[in-house]
Amino acid sequence: MLLATLLIEYPILRETLSRAPDVTVTWEQSDLTEDGDHQLLVWVDGDEFAAFDAGLEVDPTVTAPVRVVEFGDRRLYQLELTPDGHRASVYPLVVEEGGVLQEVTATSEGWRFRVAFPDDEALERFYAFFTDHDLEVELRKLYEKGRSVDEPGARSEFGVTEYQREALVAAVDAGYLDIPRSCSLAELGDRLEISPNATSERFRRGVKTLIESTVYPADQSP
Repeated sequence: MLLATLLIEYPILRETLSRAPDVTVTWEQSDLTEDGDHQLLVWVDGDEFAAFDAGLEVDPTVTAPVRVVEFGDRRLYQLELTPDGHRASVYPLVVEEGGVLQEVTATSEGWRFRVAFPDDEALERFYAFFTDHDLEVELRKLYEKGRSVDEPGARSEFGVTEYQREALVAAVDAGYLDIPRSCSLAELGDRLEISPNATSERFRRGVKTLIESTVYPADQSP
């Protein structure tokens, strides 16, 4: 089991949060109905509720906001995603991959996800969801069986993960590093059975780690 913390440029509620920059949204629960609708409960903390409510009215990712309960400077909202919001939502993928959302919060600066994944491949596909949609995503922390790592997979003697090693070897075998190249990034991704964006990310991380572990000066910090 892997526990990952990621910072994500997530489009859901982006318009609303841009109008209420001092508000914090905390995800409480999501429900997928038989009709395919996606409903969610979120806590909203702050003192800009008027701006937040106004943002909800024009936000293209949500509709039909319902204020469930209010406690001073904290409110619980029930929201329903629009078709645009549903297409942007990663929650169905989390369910499909057997992941568990531990904590999800959002501000005007972006979303912070803390998610438990059953294996490396589930995390890879979660990460690729955002890169495939041209959204910025940053893996901040990753814990595996009490051990902190910064990339999925076990590490080799050079520090690269198994997935990174696979990408590096495939790049050589396929001719991706030849001059001129005899293999495109998309073709390399087909070999690895992942998207071109995920292929690029994995290859670049592997090259960076390999350089830092081998030829980078030991007395300098990268």
